[in-house]
Parts: sequence; C-alpha cells; structure tokens
Amino acid sequence: MKKSELSFEVSPRPEHVAGVFKSEINNEPQSVFSDLIPVISGQIGGRDSNIVSAKALHKTLGVGRDFTNWIKGRITQYGFTLGDDYTLVESLSTPKRASAKSRQQLEHDYLITTNMAKELAMVERTEQGRAVRKYFIQCEEALSRTAPAIAANYRQHLKARLKAASNFQPMCEALDLSRAEHGKTTLPRHYSNESNMITRIALGGLTTNQWALSNGHPKEKARDYMTTEQLEHLSYLESTNITLIDMGMDYYGRKTELSRLSQRWLSKRLGVGHG
Repeated sequence: MKKSELSFEVSPRPEHVAGVFKSEINNEPQSVFSDLIPVISGQIGGRDSNIVSAKALHKTLGVGRDFTNWIKGRITQYGFTLGDDYTLVESLSTPKRASAKSRQQLEHDYLITTNMAKELAMVERTEQGRAVRKYFIQCEEALSRTAPAIAANYRQHLKARLKAASNFQPMCEALDLSRAEHGKTTLPRHYSNESNMITRIALGGLTTNQWALSNGHPKEKARDYMTTEQLEHLSYLESTNITLIDMGMDYYGRKTELSRLSQRWLSKRLGVGHG
C-alpha cells in the first residue's frame, strides 16, 4: 500500500483527533497522545478495525531497541498474527533538504489493532507504557460513548460468534448417540459431512473452507470473518439439526428439512411473509 493510498483510505475518526481528551495521565494530556499515536479507522484482514502505527507507538514508548527488531521480536514472542492483529505497509521516505545526496528510501510500518497496541504497551512495564495503554482504553471508551450503535453491533457479533461455537459439540454428541442406537460407528468424516451440509445451506453452496478461500480469509478463522447474520443463520441451523437428529431423521431428510427451514428463516429476517 502506498503512503498516498493510506492517507486517503484510512482517515482518523472525528472523536480521536487531537484535543478531544482533556484528562491527564502521568502529567501527559491525552491530546498529546492523540498527536503522537492517532487512532484511525481502517481494515485488517478484511475486517473494520481501530488501528495505530506501530512505529508511532514504538517512538512514544521510548523503546531502546530499534523498531524492526522490537516489533518482530514482540510478534514472535506473543504470537500476533498477520491479517488478524496487524498488516504491513510500505512508503517512500521524504529526502532531507539539507543533504544533496539524500534519496528516497522504502520504509516499512506495521498497522496494528488497538488490542495489540494495548498489549505491546503493557508488556513494556514502564510508566509511559501504562499511560499509553490507558490512552487506548479511553479511545475505546470514547467510541462506545459517541458511537453506541457500532459498539452494540460489536457486542451482537460476539454473542452470535459464541452461540455458533457452542452448538457444534452438542450436534456431534447427538450424531454419536443416534448412530450408536442403530449400531453404527461415527467416523470423523461423518462430523465433517454434517458440518459441510449446514454451511452449504447457509453460505450459498460453499463449505466453510471454500467460503474462506473465496473471500481471502484464513480457513482456520473463517467464522471470525462472518457477518452477524451468517453466524446467527448457522447457529439456527445447527441447533435445529440437533432436534432433527434426536427425532431420528436420516441425513437426507435433515438436509431437505433444513433447506426448507433456512429459506423460512431468511424470509423472516427480510420481513417477507412465508406460508
């Protein structure tokens, strides 16, 4: 990403610009931190995020190590993930006017989520680190106050994500019990078939891995990138499937019934009458 593109596509949130915060931490006005480490809105891994420049954070924390070794070391040490916690950007440096031999050089920065930034600040174990971490917390609190609808959406998405995650194990247990009653052994492929059947119904014919691949997301974290509606749809189908398994309905019968109920669920969400 070029520097010009970065400044155009990732613009500061109004509530995070300099001068908004009036309180002081360690005698440093919050507006000072807003100038030094602005929190901006952008995307990491295709998801909307509040992000900051790791270089700006490094400078403000007063870390003794050079930036590149510091950030790479922290990423390795604490298991931060590219495309989830941070993304890499490139830009050309501005030549120094005082030197005729000065030339533009390619510079690298890491755009990191505020959660990652808070952790990096905390592990420095310094007064400045604690102050910076508190600044990020206040930025998040400001977002909750000035954009309650956005904060509510975040909470709703988390709730849907947790609910969808809680259905898989009970569904597997119901399948185990049903097959055991018929003298059948449940193999790993049976769980996969069940899961793929449901995701194909909810995701327009795609399995979870196929959906992640087509959208450029890591397959092991596919559900983290799904919308709230997609997660709620999956959760509804999984919980319904448990009931159908307990009723003794076979695979193809469940597939037909779940497809019918899926259309009914979607119609209700769209406010369309369905007989």
